[in-house]
Parts: sequence; C-alpha cells; structure tokens
Amino acid sequence: MRAGGRERHVLVIPDFEQDAYYADSLLGRSGIRFYAGAPLVTREGYGLGALCVLGTEPRTVGAFEMTALKDLAAMVMAQIELQHAFGRVDPLSGLPSRNQFLDDLADLAAEHPHETRLAVLVDLARPEQISAYARVMGPDRVDDLVREAARELRRLVGSERRVYHTAATQFAFLAPSDVRQDDYVRRLTDGHRSARQRSMTGMLLTSAIGVSVFKLSEMAPQDVLRSLYSAVQDARVA
Repeated sequence: MRAGGRERHVLVIPDFEQDAYYADSLLGRSGIRFYAGAPLVTREGYGLGALCVLGTEPRTVGAFEMTALKDLAAMVMAQIELQHAFGRVDPLSGLPSRNQFLDDLADLAAEHPHETRLAVLVDLARPEQISAYARVMGPDRVDDLVREAARELRRLVGSERRVYHTAATQFAFLAPSDVRQDDYVRRLTDGHRSARQRSMTGMLLTSAIGVSVFKLSEMAPQDVLRSLYSAVQDARVA
C-alpha cells in the first residue's frame, strides 16, 4: 500500500480498554493494554508494516521515547532496504540488476495482465570486442565504458523510466505503454548513435538494439529476456 511519503505518524494507544476502537481488537482481547507502532515505509512511500512496542499495562510515551522509536524504525527500514538491494543493484553501474528486471516484470504482469508492452535491450559490443578492448586498454577502461553507457541511457530514456543492467554490457528497459513502436525505436537508435559519436570508445565498438513486443500475461519474465537476447542477435546480422 502506498503510504504517501516516507514520513508517517507513530500510533500510540495508551490503554486498549479505554479506546473504543481498539478495545475489542485481537490484541485487546489477548490482554495487551499498551501499543506504540512506528511505520516502516520504503523510499517510494510504500508501507511494509510497523515496528511495535506492546505492554500489558497502560502507559504514556514521552518525547524521548517517541524519538527513540522513530530512530529505531528508521534503522530497521534501512536494513530491510539494504537486504533487498543486495543482488538487485549492479555495483558497477548503480542500476537495478537482471533479477530486479525479472521481478518488476512479474509484478507488472500481476497488476496489468492484459497490457501489451515493448521491451528494449541495448548491447554495447560483441564479447570479442570487449575482450580485445580490455587487453589493449585494461579492465578499468571497460568499467568506465559501462558507467558512461549507463549515464547516457538514463539520460536518453528519461528519469521516469527504469534502466536495468542485465548483463556485463547489456541494458534493458520498458518503453512507455502508449508509444508507437517504429517511432520509439527510431528515436532510441538516433539518440544512441549520437551518444556513440560523442564517445571515442563507442566508435570502436559495435552496439545493437533488440526489441520485443509481448503481452504481460502471456510471456514469462525469463522468456521476455530470452526474446530480447534473440532480438539483439538478429539486429547484429540484419
């Protein structure tokens, strides 16, 4: 559920028996008299639950205790997000990973099963080109190439859309739901070509763009990714 922001109020019930709304709740019937709960809210504003303190005796909460509970909830939320990010954010590009792409596709299919969407995969270079480039320039320059490409793609796609780092030199994203395929792919291709022309490195490598149109309820996330890989290979031999 969307919480409408990172900040939400701590709920304090000093005495269940004196509260008409909560007196007959499951906690109230279990003998709980006191409750204080600080919400756990993601950066996107989604509520995950609350960090709760319960007691069998009624009591009040002072300002210091209220601040301590909020701080503890923030620490717990930070750990939850850190664990969630592990393996889901590529450490080199800082972009969401392949696993996150698959999870987001599954979530989107559950929410909008009848939608038809356009997915795009950008492959920066053939594997043999990357190997040769690393031998000549060193692996650090390959890392620089990937970071530069990530920045350019984020600029090209726009801040409102997620770009995913799905493989060493491959990036995927979903087009807006209302675009015309030919026009959108043409704009992407022109923008990507311009970015490569501004980069001396880009001129030395052969990039390719693959596109897959699919209905969310009819294609599994892994199959979408496989379709994109195939589309990239087809684009290279076209």
